[in-house]
Order: sequence, then C-alpha cells, then structure tokens
Amino acid sequence: MTNISTYSPQPNRKKMVFGCGLSRTGNKSLGRALKILGYNQIKYPESIDELGTVYDAAVDITVIAWLDELDTKFPDAKWILTVREMEQWLKSCESWFNRSLDNYSPEKQLYMLEIRRQVYGTEKFSREIWQDIYRHNFDRVVTKFSGEEDRLLIFNICQGESWSKLCKFLGKTIPDTPFPSIV
Repeated sequence: MTNISTYSPQPNRKKMVFGCGLSRTGNKSLGRALKILGYNQIKYPESIDELGTVYDAAVDITVIAWLDELDTKFPDAKWILTVREMEQWLKSCESWFNRSLDNYSPEKQLYMLEIRRQVYGTEKFSREIWQDIYRHNFDRVVTKFSGEEDRLLIFNICQGESWSKLCKFLGKTIPDTPFPSIV
C-alpha cells in the first residue's frame, strides 16, 4: 500500500471529509452534495496519495477498504456513514451488483472487482453475506469513532435527511438548492 504519513493541513484548507457508507446507501448523492458545498470530491479514488492533495473529500467503498489507513493519515477528518433501511438496500444491491460491468474499461473492471472483494469478500451479490457486511461495517465505524461524535455523522439520505443535518455537521451554510437525489 501507499506511504500513509500523517497529513498536515494547510492553514486555509478544509478538513478531509470521507463518506464511509456501503454501496447503494446514498454515496452519489452525498458526493454531489459535498461538491455543492465546495469540496473537491472523488468517488473511487485510486490512491490514498490523491487525498489531501488533489481531493479533500472521498466517498464509496474504497474509503471503507482504506478506513484505518485514512484515519491514521487524516486524524482530524470528518466521517459520514450513509445508511439505508436493510430490505431496500438489499434489493438495490442485488440489482446493482448483478449488472454487467462491460461499460467499464478492463482496468476499471479489475479495480472495481478488487475493491468489492476487499469490502464484501466476494465479487457477486449474496443476500446473506451482504446483510452481515452491512452490520459489520456499521458496527466497525460506530465503534471506531465512539467518543468522537464530532467526527462521525450517521446520515440516512434515503429517509430524507439532507442539508440541515449535513451542514450542521460540517459547519457549512445550507445552500439555496435542493439536496441531490441520485439513484
């Protein structure tokens, strides 16, 4: 893996923000919201080295795969755990993960499959495995940031949580635009 020396933020640089929710929990909507709030956000970063230099926010399962390394490198980062009702989430995942990856380049396909294996333990959707992984990820993140509630926001976009909760957590003004809803 990459050298993960501790990040030293520049005086006017925003703190890093990471979306550590599993696939299909609102990551695209969160990513777009962070862009609206002025963050240079990336979905599926390919390297930890891009974070803190090129990008100041990242979302999706690469963040989960690198959770401990990112927390070490960015000890003052803000973390947003997107969640979703289990049955809705499982249905969405089944549809999403059973689709073809043929629209992606061979390199991108390999990268996506490797990250899936790291996070889910498999490339293919499995209802039982996904349920266990969902619970494990939730417990892991909540336990990791126990006692540091100012660093972790549990955020349910699918149930209507939006700008008010997100902006309060990030210390931002609520923008005059609807919260992104990306399926």
